[in-house]
Amino acid sequence: MLVLTDQQADEMLSRLAFYCKEYSLSVTDAELRKCIQHLDLVLETNKTTNLTRILNVENAAVLHILDSLVLLPYVNKAPEGALLDMGTGAGFPGIPLTIATHRKATYIDSVGKKVDAVNSFVHALGLKHAHAVHDRLEEYARSHKKQFSVVTARALAPLPILVEYAAPFLKDGGLFVITKGNPSDEELASGMSAAKICGFTLLLNDAIDLPEAWATGSSLFLRRAIQHLSHCLVQMAWQRRIRLPRCSRET
Repeated sequence: MLVLTDQQADEMLSRLAFYCKEYSLSVTDAELRKCIQHLDLVLETNKTTNLTRILNVENAAVLHILDSLVLLPYVNKAPEGALLDMGTGAGFPGIPLTIATHRKATYIDSVGKKVDAVNSFVHALGLKHAHAVHDRLEEYARSHKKQFSVVTARALAPLPILVEYAAPFLKDGGLFVITKGNPSDEELASGMSAAKICGFTLLLNDAIDLPEAWATGSSLFLRRAIQHLSHCLVQMAWQRRIRLPRCSRET
């Protein structure tokens, strides 16, 4: 470890293992240790590159690692295939989800220093089928249409914009997982309108309460569907139909 002491890492592992059990998350101790190693790398790199404002290790364990892993049950509902994390920043939630799902993954960000940092994390963690890309979402979508089974985003932009960004990347049946901290009713309504235009079906909108009085966040789950689902996932989920209305960012 670079920043965390062995004792801090062991205590963090115990806490995260307890939380995973409480949230019914299927994550092994080995996978949690790798998530902790990722966080340690982030905190070390943050000394020279601005990656996170959360410097307290106990807060970071919850607000970075656990906040990423609580999306695991929903990501696992997506078809087999690659994951795209939009606006990855320091690699959350993309890297913890990759560690836990073993999916092929791409992490995209428009800030070159962050992309360089994330690629160094990928190398250090031995994630052989993952890489970070320095590009704008609009440009990357031109050459990567329908190449991902699941797309994630965390507080990157207003919901309608996120929906339009994600739409071209998803395969039919793919899942879009969004986490937002208490979005307004107006933003949710605008997001629903954008989702309909882009051919998504809303499956469910739910809230995640993090432990120990940390902030509550809303997660949105959208699916691009081959056929209409008779059941819901969790959080907010839209599903994409075969006959798609024209979505402005797919042109």
